Order: sequence, then C-alpha cells, then structure tokens
Amino acid sequence: MNAEAFLAAHPVFSRAELAAVLHHEKRADATIDSHLKRWRRLGRVARVKPGVFLRLDSASGADHVEPDYIALASRMAPDAVVGYHTALEAHGVAQSLFERLTFVTWTKAKSTSFRGRRFVPVRPRASLMAASRGGPWVERMDRAGLEIRVTTIERTVADVLDRPDLAGGIEETWRSISAVPALDTTALEQYVAALGSATLAARVGFFLEQHREELVVPNTVLDRLRKRIPRAPVFMDRRLKGRLVATWALIVPDAIVADDWGGDA
Repeated sequence: MNAEAFLAAHPVFSRAELAAVLHHEKRADATIDSHLKRWRRLGRVARVKPGVFLRLDSASGADHVEPDYIALASRMAPDAVVGYHTALEAHGVAQSLFERLTFVTWTKAKSTSFRGRRFVPVRPRASLMAASRGGPWVERMDRAGLEIRVTTIERTVADVLDRPDLAGGIEETWRSISAVPALDTTALEQYVAALGSATLAARVGFFLEQHREELVVPNTVLDRLRKRIPRAPVFMDRRLKGRLVATWALIVPDAIVADDWGGDA
C-alpha cells in the first residue's frame, strides 16, 4: 500500500500507522513527514495532536468533516484502548453520548481537546501490570473499516463499576450495564480477581446477582465473588443514600434496590 492508498483508507490515523504501512519501502522519517506536511499544506489532513491526524475533504474543508471520535480516541496514544463510558458507547449499550472520550494507556499521554470533544487518558490499576497489561481483556473492533482497540464488555462492566465517575455517575453506569445483553461471567470474574479489589468484587457480585436470570449467571461465580468481598460494608456511591445488602457487604443506592434504574433511559 502506498501513501495515497493509505490516506484513502484511513479517515483518522496516527503517524505510526502510516510509518508501519510504508516500512516495507524503507521510507526514512523525513519522507513520512514530507507526506504529512504536503497533505496538510493541500488541506487534505488536519493535525488533531502531534502524531494524530484527521483526513479532510479538500473540496469542502475541515469544518465539514465529522470524524468518528471513538476511532480517534483509540489513536490518542500508541497503546490506547477505548475504555469506560467510551467503551460502553463502542459496545452500543451507553444510555447517553458524551463529548468526553476516555482511553486507557500506560503512557504519560495528556488530555487533548478537538472540536468540542475532550480526550482523556486513564492509567489502569497497577495490578493489571502482572496480567500482561490487561491484554486478555482487550478486543479489536471494526468501525466503518477502521480497527480500534476497546476493553471487552466484561472488563468494561467491571471498570465502570470500579470508576463510575468515568462513566457519567452511578445512574448512567447502572442503566448502561443493565442493557448489556450477554456476558462471559467467568471472564468477568477473572478480571475482578486480577484487579484484586474487594470493593469491586462486591459491586460486580451484586450486579450479577441482580441480573442472574437474563445473564445466566452460575451460582459458582457468585459464590467465588462473595469470598472476595470486604469484611466491613462499603458504598456503591458515597454521595447517595442507600441500604445495606448484607450478603455483599454493600450499601446500595435506594433507586437500584427499588429497581428504578433499568436498562431503558
């Protein structure tokens, strides 16, 4: 594939992707940069941040091109993985669409703003370092011909329960994950074990118990999660009043106990 064919196939891309495609031609860095400079000069690409670019329609200009922001988020760092609420959107279960997009990275990436969207990096829990940096819980997804890396639906459910602040709050989190049609509960349990958080084990266990029938949750999974819960009760959300669910040592918001937050917004 030459540079022009690459540009035609990539509405958003990173410099590293372009370099990888041209590598077989042994292109020097200066040659790759010359393509990028020429495309920018001709109004064919716009720079989103250093090393990340958006293809433009040179006939209409930059303001008329609306990129796939989720695909763009997946290119915000060399190892970027779409995560948290943005992963809920990618999996098609988010109850709302956000102008803030989140990606998981082990690098020291900085937040970036582009066309009213904010791209925010989140560093994973250190405990994932021992589990191949979370590789087993990352999948590749096609978005209109572009490949992105996104957290699996199982990891996404656990991550947003772990950090509901990165998913729009507990109500948006609960409504969204309640819309998940199917889960590999064993994979979810394994991810919770890898994170090693007793609080998360309680939250995930309670969620699975509440959706036991539709998600076909084995009792053995619930039993193993229950062995990981905290000794003293913890909150699902400290800002909301709740009731103690003793079997999970979890103080759950009244709206969840009353089943006021289902999967439908």
